[in-house]
Amino acid sequence: MIETVLEVAAVLLLCALGAAWALDRRGAPRQLAAVLPNNAPPQLTAAARRFLGRLFVAAFLVRFGGVLLISLTDAIRSLSLSPDSLRYHEEALAIAEEMRGGFFNAPNWIDNGWFQFTGLIYYLLGPNPLYIQLINILFGALTPLVVFRLVLEVYGVEKIARVTAMLVAFFPSFIYWSCLMLKDPLSIFSLSLLVLAVVRLRRDFSAGALAAMAFSLMMLLGVREYLFFVSVFLIVISYVPVEGRRTAPLLATMAGVVVLIGAATYSAGFGVFGSDYIRQSHYFDLEYINQSRINISHGTGAFFDEPETAAWGESADSTFRALAAAIYFFFVSIDLTQIGSLRQLMALPEVLVFLLLLPSLMRGLGQSWQQARQASLPLAVFAFGLLAVYGSAATNMGAMFRWRMQALPLLLAFMVYGAFVHGRGPVFNALKRLDF
Repeated sequence: MIETVLEVAAVLLLCALGAAWALDRRGAPRQLAAVLPNNAPPQLTAAARRFLGRLFVAAFLVRFGGVLLISLTDAIRSLSLSPDSLRYHEEALAIAEEMRGGFFNAPNWIDNGWFQFTGLIYYLLGPNPLYIQLINILFGALTPLVVFRLVLEVYGVEKIARVTAMLVAFFPSFIYWSCLMLKDPLSIFSLSLLVLAVVRLRRDFSAGALAAMAFSLMMLLGVREYLFFVSVFLIVISYVPVEGRRTAPLLATMAGVVVLIGAATYSAGFGVFGSDYIRQSHYFDLEYINQSRINISHGTGAFFDEPETAAWGESADSTFRALAAAIYFFFVSIDLTQIGSLRQLMALPEVLVFLLLLPSLMRGLGQSWQQARQASLPLAVFAFGLLAVYGSAATNMGAMFRWRMQALPLLLAFMVYGAFVHGRGPVFNALKRLDF
């Protein structure tokens, strides 16, 4: 039954988005002139700097309160909030013991870097999960600042940047995941910083942006190896000229990026653009992907009762089932017809808010294509590139909800821009009142 519900829901979701798109195209937005992107390089005003300072402190303190609550109640164990956190703790204890014996296992920092880093912290400071949680809430509090600069760089409108940054700072799931021991806060921060670096380097050369790009890619290589190679591909796509302006400079920059990344991946032993790694890695093997989909499709969060019937490439019907579930759960994240766990119930209010903002997402994408096509291209490429990656692999609501967080800052940017372009309605009225 659930498979049929998913397929029908996915089709209805697409139809609803298409209808919202068509209706929006018929009416001229009243606030469009007020939020047109500014092509001049954005300047960070004194008021913006004060806002970012207040936002960082508030975001950090909220997350710190969450960490204290989780630690004092032992909620990770007592409520089974995060079995993965317990695994990181146990693995880190063993790694720290190896480090005390002089074995630091340098090759294992690739892909398993968060295990190694947690073990290193335990080795240096002692086996207390609180250290890792404090590091994670630091990344969680820094991410809204990066998102603010990213949105300001793309749209040049400070109010839109402020609202988007506040949503990233205080969206419940961003707070929740950054209070645990997981690698997600670093991954979310790194991807947001990487997109900011790409946007800035598209405008003009910056040594700082190039360093930020290198740092972000190194972090992704350490915590999610496959995302490093996916990101390399998405970076190149982000430099494709789509506006008819600055075509020659963009093509020249694109050529430079291609040569630089190709040389870096080749010298690192991965082959040009990681071609050798991709041929050998199970992450890019269809049989492995299908088997992984079957392995994680269990418990109350499983997409399918029989995951073997939704494998990629087995048949047209199975591929359609896999695609329908990928689209539905990327946007909805939980099965609204069957809330099967405490974590799904906790996510319900946020999912409903996300669904409320979906028309604004479509509107924001459309207006960005018309008014800020070149500047917003990296946001769309990375957001929907991540949709393709995780939609192909996930068959579990919890995993998809967690992995989607990496794309959510980019999607929120389009949502907020779409709401402000529309300039009316309850969503716009609620968002325009947000301030800090």
